[in-house]
Amino acid sequence: MLGHRLVGGFSPSSLRTEQQCRTCVEVVEFIHAGSLVVDDIEDGSRIRRGRGALHVRYGMPVALNAGNWLYFWPFELVKKLGLPHDKLLLVYEHYHRTLLRAHFGQALDLGSRVDNLPPGQIRETCLASMHLKTGALIGFAVSLGGIISGAPEKAFRILNDFGRDLGVGLQMFDDLGNVIGRCEPSKQYEDLMLYRPSWVWACAAKTSSSEDFAQFVCAVRKLPVADGLQAWFERHHLITLARQGARDHMNWTFQRLEQRLNAEQITWSKRAFEKLRELGEEIAVAYE
Repeated sequence: MLGHRLVGGFSPSSLRTEQQCRTCVEVVEFIHAGSLVVDDIEDGSRIRRGRGALHVRYGMPVALNAGNWLYFWPFELVKKLGLPHDKLLLVYEHYHRTLLRAHFGQALDLGSRVDNLPPGQIRETCLASMHLKTGALIGFAVSLGGIISGAPEKAFRILNDFGRDLGVGLQMFDDLGNVIGRCEPSKQYEDLMLYRPSWVWACAAKTSSSEDFAQFVCAVRKLPVADGLQAWFERHHLITLARQGARDHMNWTFQRLEQRLNAEQITWSKRAFEKLRELGEEIAVAYE
């Protein structure tokens, strides 16, 4: 919705466009919900949002069918947008590309034990996973608003890139939240114990020596006994460094958006931009 408002000067806002945005919200949320169901199955997670994961509560067949259905049902919702055929095709193409990228990212997660990678490849692998999964979905979300607004193609590309970068920032803070464990204590350290690419792994590999990183890996392998890992975090100030790195990424994301909008001479709403910045700040503090 904020993506639409940011470049919505190209078409007047109306009850119809508000309804279109609400439908887009449903589309994105269903895709996200489906990905959570499938993620929990693949990760063996038993808890989601403080309750039993779907496959734990209803069994694997029902959960798997529901997760897949949530990927496909939004294709029907998109028809309700009432878009011209060329724009509808654009949405479908972007939707398809988003699902492909998300599944590539999940394959990367499943096929890459981070502790077995050379330290010099870990940060790149973690960022690639973030771009392909959360980045792709948020890019789709923001660019949907651009399509509804009637913005030119160059604005659509900028919104997609911005959403991708915002999604990467969101994932950075989410990964930090998993280590801190305040939001979902029962899932604390899950990303580390599964050896999946995450921002914490990326920062540990980037900011420490080979010897120190080996000690980090050793401490992770002792989880769920976390004393050694917590001592390592404190000794290397990793949580502080990772949080600052995520904030720096968020600041760069908004600076890049403003620069590109101005460079392409696209009319944009400063009020919507500030609302987006507020959203970025909400993300930053939500996992502290």
